[in-house]
Amino acid sequence: MKTIPALEMKGWRTSASDCTGNQIVVKYEFVSSETFRCKLCNRRMQRRGSRQLSVVDTPYMQYDIELQIETPCLYCPHCSKYAVVRPQCIHPKRCMTLRLMRYIARLMQETSARLLSSLLRLSQSSILRADKDILTLLDEVRPICMDDRRALIIDEKYLGRDKKFVTCVIDGCTGEILWLKEGKGKASLDGFFRSLTPEQKEDIEVVSIDRGNAYLKALREHLPHVSISFDPFHIIKNVNDAVDEVRRELCKSLEKEEKKLVKGKRYLFLCGEENLTDDKREELDKILQINQPLQEAYLLKEKLRLVFQFSSFKKCATAFGEWIALAEASTLKPFNRLAKTLSRHAQQVLNFFRYRLTSGRIEGINSMIARIQLKTRGLPSVDYLRLKLRQLTSPSFTRLF
Repeated sequence: MKTIPALEMKGWRTSASDCTGNQIVVKYEFVSSETFRCKLCNRRMQRRGSRQLSVVDTPYMQYDIELQIETPCLYCPHCSKYAVVRPQCIHPKRCMTLRLMRYIARLMQETSARLLSSLLRLSQSSILRADKDILTLLDEVRPICMDDRRALIIDEKYLGRDKKFVTCVIDGCTGEILWLKEGKGKASLDGFFRSLTPEQKEDIEVVSIDRGNAYLKALREHLPHVSISFDPFHIIKNVNDAVDEVRRELCKSLEKEEKKLVKGKRYLFLCGEENLTDDKREELDKILQINQPLQEAYLLKEKLRLVFQFSSFKKCATAFGEWIALAEASTLKPFNRLAKTLSRHAQQVLNFFRYRLTSGRIEGINSMIARIQLKTRGLPSVDYLRLKLRQLTSPSFTRLF
């Protein structure tokens, strides 16, 4: 009988095939004369009959492919160990070919488990298990290499009420996912730093984080030599929070008519001036003219936004120092507190202007996580999420497909 080349397996040969409806069944018999040895004592194992293994393979046109494979059962009389011989193209634990599992993993990058289930006529749970299992195998074959990693970005992500927060570490130059661990404190990073060799730690020059003390403490303990850069996105968020605090406090002391002008206008004060329409700009100007504290807060916010737009390090440093002086001299307590905090960490803030490392890459992980949750009917596990993110962000990992 002529064998389909794509279904050939070393040590087995086709004994029969049958086509019924939309299914093709191909039977294989074991013909290898290879000697199998026990993994424990390395002695020759005896053959004790065989089993029939039904395996699902990649569909061919409109036909489902089922492989019925004769798998010999082996026994070692010295250590009483049993074993079953499987073809190398079959997953060691699943009744699927590796070819089908790679096919599922590729399609899961573009579609959902629900749609893929109807396409391949497999259950959604089988689709998700196959996707995770093949990614796990590939992750073991090509583990993450931490050599020559110059820049890192660290941030936490919220995954919902069940999984809570995870700490994410990516390469600041390539955007490749390097670490994903439940939690958002120092303990969630300790395992990552302990896995690095002294040479790999020396390669790291700069790490971008938010102003959280937990990550700062972990870096000073494990990587005392690196430059720490505070991400401007989080700093601008802190300034926006200060503006919003001023607005809420002001609302409590305003008369009823004046309160109507300020209440519900949070977007006006937090939006960048260049993004306002003419109507919104006129409305904002009207409010600022009659509210001096809000006008002061808004101008301080916009001035700090302009600081991060300079291209020259000297101009950035000068403008940032001027902003600190203005905020400290302000009558607004939220800006006084923020100025003192940023003044203490001035070096970390200015490191952004030196390295230009932002959390833009890691913020893009949020959209990836949202797509993964949609395609996988939620989030089965954090480890599965890490594998999916690595599949999307690592070029070397993707080439294994």
